[in-house]
Amino acid sequence: MSHAERFEDHLFTELQFDERRLGSLRRLYRQMDRECLGAGFSFHEAPGLHANMTWHYASSPRTLEAFRQCLTRSRLGESLTIVHGDSQLLAACFVVVQGDTPTLDFHMDYGEPEIPPGVTGTMLTPLLAFDESFGHLDCREGLEEFEYRYHVGDAILFDGKFEHRSQASHSAGPATRILVSWSIATDDIRYRFAIGRIIDSQTK
Repeated sequence: MSHAERFEDHLFTELQFDERRLGSLRRLYRQMDRECLGAGFSFHEAPGLHANMTWHYASSPRTLEAFRQCLTRSRLGESLTIVHGDSQLLAACFVVVQGDTPTLDFHMDYGEPEIPPGVTGTMLTPLLAFDESFGHLDCREGLEEFEYRYHVGDAILFDGKFEHRSQASHSAGPATRILVSWSIATDDIRYRFAIGRIIDSQTK
């Protein structure tokens, strides 16, 4: 079964890639963390689903381009055709967890009824080595629940209608869980407004 077929049938698939392709984003994260971003780079910090979780969205064209290049210059670029034939990268961020967080509620990233399956996707991969104290991802497909375990060099791509939740994280000391997240969607005019409304609510 191809990645596209699995995504269509099960609303998710897994991709493998050369983790060295994350080098530019690792440098960008270190610069952001030290508040020494270069000219033209900026992030919008948004609260996550818990007080110890923060989303850092690329908020300038140059910053988003850094995430896009990481995507298109690796095998992860296949995600753009898996989600939908005319998909594009709409947003990208670092999902940062510092300290303990509980297991969160199951949810869909694009649960609105006017957005059907097969037109949006979220892709997640760890930016750095994943400590065992960090929580992974609980997934639900129909009545079945299963765990997706994060590994550097592996990514999960799931549909906007795919139910998932972050597991509890028990970070010890200064340990920080950092995921890279890409938001991918069709450019179909029928769904553009509804998708854009969700993206805007997260990134602005």
